[in-house]
Amino acid sequence: MKKPTRILLVTLFCSLSLPLHAVEKELTEEKIYCLRWANRFLSIKDGANYMNNKISAAKFPKYVELCLENYAELRNMYKKKQLNK
Repeated sequence: MKKPTRILLVTLFCSLSLPLHAVEKELTEEKIYCLRWANRFLSIKDGANYMNNKISAAKFPKYVELCLENYAELRNMYKKKQLNK
């Protein structure tokens, strides 16, 4: 009976001692842009209710990361596209 209690206490202590910086408080401009971009992209590609589909919803973080990796190129592409209108 002592071991489960000890394990529970250690687990509780570890989970409560997480550094506060581990929780993302501020979103950067790039992160906000990429969250919106991924949402628009998947809404167009997989439909407005893509989050109800487990497969489509699983793609969301991947598209956000893809956007963050190629942020400068994406922004330049859309700026050029706006200028050509």
